[in-house]
Amino acid sequence: MTSASPLTEKKRTKFLIQGMSCTACAARIESAFLDLDGVEAAKVNFATATSLVWHNQRIDSPTMVATIADLGFQAVEDGDRQQIQSSNESALKKKTVPALIIAIFAMITMFVQFPGSDWVVASLSTICVWWSGWIFHRAARLQILQRSLAMDTLISLGTLAAWSWSIAVLLLGAEQSLHFGGANAIVAFVLVGKWWEARAMRTSGDALRALANLTPKQVLLRDGRELLIEELMVGMEFITAPGERVATDGQVIEGMSEVDASQATGESAPIEVSPGSRVSGGVLNGTGSLVVKATAVGEDTELSQIKRLVEEAETTRVHIQRLADLVAARFVPFVVLLALGSLAVRWGLGHSVSDALIAAVAVLVVSCPCSFGLATPLAVLAGTGRAAQLGVIVAGSHVLDSTRVIDTVVFDKTGTLTTGHPSIVSTASTGENKGLLLALAAALESRSGHPVARAFEPFTEGEAEVAKFTNHPGQGISGRVNGIQMLVGKAELFTEVPPSLKNPDFDGTTLFIGRGPVAEASVSIQDEIRPTSIEAISLLADMGLEVILLSGDSHQVAKQVADQLNIATVIAEVLPDQKRDHIVALQSAGKCVAMVGDGVNDAPSLAAADLGIAVQAGTDAARNAADLTIMTNDPRAVADGISLSRRTLRTVKGNLAWAFSYNAIALPLAVTGYLSPTYAAIAMACSSFLVVANSLRLRYFKSIKTTQSLAPEFKVDSIH
Repeated sequence: MTSASPLTEKKRTKFLIQGMSCTACAARIESAFLDLDGVEAAKVNFATATSLVWHNQRIDSPTMVATIADLGFQAVEDGDRQQIQSSNESALKKKTVPALIIAIFAMITMFVQFPGSDWVVASLSTICVWWSGWIFHRAARLQILQRSLAMDTLISLGTLAAWSWSIAVLLLGAEQSLHFGGANAIVAFVLVGKWWEARAMRTSGDALRALANLTPKQVLLRDGRELLIEELMVGMEFITAPGERVATDGQVIEGMSEVDASQATGESAPIEVSPGSRVSGGVLNGTGSLVVKATAVGEDTELSQIKRLVEEAETTRVHIQRLADLVAARFVPFVVLLALGSLAVRWGLGHSVSDALIAAVAVLVVSCPCSFGLATPLAVLAGTGRAAQLGVIVAGSHVLDSTRVIDTVVFDKTGTLTTGHPSIVSTASTGENKGLLLALAAALESRSGHPVARAFEPFTEGEAEVAKFTNHPGQGISGRVNGIQMLVGKAELFTEVPPSLKNPDFDGTTLFIGRGPVAEASVSIQDEIRPTSIEAISLLADMGLEVILLSGDSHQVAKQVADQLNIATVIAEVLPDQKRDHIVALQSAGKCVAMVGDGVNDAPSLAAADLGIAVQAGTDAARNAADLTIMTNDPRAVADGISLSRRTLRTVKGNLAWAFSYNAIALPLAVTGYLSPTYAAIAMACSSFLVVANSLRLRYFKSIKTTQSLAPEFKVDSIH
């Protein structure tokens, strides 16, 4: 196999985009990226003002930045989103406050006249329209030159038409109405709306920023040196004092403590760690000092991967957004034509030019393309951010569509509903060599990677040479340990199992051990059910979902676990390569299936399911195949993830329904002259405000786990 050329190696670059006013701007930027040679994919998010570009080495960042600059926007590579958004918010505030004061003063002069008041208002209106409103005119000019109209075009045309008419009337001394007040009101109220949107967009990313800020800026090495976090390398050993956050992913080599991972992964209970335990960067160290060996740094850490997944999820679109994008692309040209038509018809019907102009301006201003543009991205931003706080990572907006239709949830038993930390509760043998057999079995199991291997760890005795290791799916393992042929597994793996080794009354799993085809010892293994599993199953049932237990264990063992969890349907004695077949069979029966698993042999079934859900303790293969990743060991997070995803989709639909309804009502009112430009501007600002406020409600989604303390007292729990 040949290695990839450096020129074709794929890279992901993140840009922060300044100057977007609506989704039409985002669409133009995305299209410009895709037109560049070397760019393979690009996604632009209007709500977060970010862009993700996947490209090869044939194109560099300065070229992409220059391309966006030609469109009239500023792109900053991987900049500080909060800083840029705060800067935008501050700039809008400086423009908004004077415009609002001028607009209020102009309204007062409509009722309180004084000599020269018209000229004073005209002077102030010029400042309002041309200084405060310059951001609209500048953007509109670029849009017209590029033959691509957007919201800025509507605002600019409306304000300039009202201002120009009023200036002409004032200079000519004509007996016509002045509309400075309308022009001022349009600029002021639209700026108020954009200022509010900017504040909402900044705060809606708080969850992602909180994740990014969990990593300390500096780290103290074991040898006493202090480094910046960027200088830390894999293999370095660093010290984490009580009350400090762990600098990066690593393995504890000295010390015992308890860590709080609630802010990083949503795990509510503190976790006990000791030498050999793995810890994630960003978790809060409790009572003891730890020496940790770095196993991942920079973009390879778990926290960075979570951040990257959330960022990518924010840029994706739900299916229903395609309709909104289609409407938004044609909306602004339609409104311009409608305004011109309104002007011509009203003038032709005998209305004064002033009245006809005001109706046309109202049409331009009252339309609200922003509500279409914000409907999906802001809701997805708030929803995925809240999900990340709860320890649920959403792979993309397509997950929202999937959670809406699922009716069945299939759990792979081990590691999801059970702890995945089985223990040997009893042993038996046919001779006096039980200790030797257990030690040999432990050495062989250490090569398997199966959760059962952990149960044998207490019987490990030093180093052992393992050769010819073979996995027998659904039956067990075999191999040579220190030259001795060993078999460990179910009865089917052996030609003979003495009756004295069998334990028919035991509810757990029984494995047999032998130095050949005849079993010589047996172990009874039990995996503890997670304390919150019963509540998790109950929550899913309350949501109208059928829960099925899928297990490779015997019918007796699987049924016993299912009975404890109130699960009616059990599929037992399933070989690893049969899991996907059972998922497909359920789908063929008309069910829409979500699969919850953690192991490498769960990856095919997770990929085949309509919704794949992987738990944090699982393998990379399982997580890569999943649509939702649960970063906590609490199975109730599955219910949280499904419920929050459904709530987010309902919010998106509600936003779009409002956007369509608002424009369907407001535009006819403006065309027929029932809305003045002032009220039109207020209506448009309120429309965007409602979409923003509705989306931000997702930030307060209540998890079932909120009954537990967000900063709990430290207690013992295990980590693997």
